Amino acid sequence: MNVGEDSMKKFAKWLSYIFLGLVIASVLFALLLPTVFSGTLAIVRSASMGQAMPVGALAVVLPIDAEDVKVGDIIVFKPPRDPTVMNPGVTVSHRVIEVQANGGLYFITKGDAVEDPDLFPVPAANVQGKVAFNIAHLGYAAYWVMRYARTWLGFVFLVCIPIVVLVASAIRDVSRSRNVRSRRLNRRRERQHRWRRRRVFGLA
Repeated sequence: MNVGEDSMKKFAKWLSYIFLGLVIASVLFALLLPTVFSGTLAIVRSASMGQAMPVGALAVVLPIDAEDVKVGDIIVFKPPRDPTVMNPGVTVSHRVIEVQANGGLYFITKGDAVEDPDLFPVPAANVQGKVAFNIAHLGYAAYWVMRYARTWLGFVFLVCIPIVVLVASAIRDVSRSRNVRSRRLNRRRERQHRWRRRRVFGLA
């Protein structure tokens, strides 16, 4: 095996490690997010936020007190229950462009890709959280992965097996490294022994 082939194999091996690590980290993050951070994952299904939150993106939503919401935040809320505006069962993620505190706390919201603000102010009680960040194009894939990961079989295939593979590979690499060092040490000792014998025969 030449040096180029050996380097390519090492590169491919590390890529596989990184991929498995990302799969494990992503699944665990999604599973632990509601418990550890009281957050949720959401799929962007509308183009109203433009490039800030493209369709199909995966949004990470964290809880926030309505009093802490400020202009520029992207909040997740239940729209006011008015059939002339939009489906009241839909959850909306729009940017806050104005905070109103007259007669109660309300937020004027607007989609980045929409010219006009939303018709009705959002009451503080309707705010469900704030979008911490989003990852483009990952929403639908993450949705199906999460559905599968929450089953016993899915957790085994997406978490347990990759962890076993990573641990087994790490143990094998350590064992190989030790064997290589041992062989090198033995060869070095053999060379030293031969050199000493040659010196002895030379002096005799």
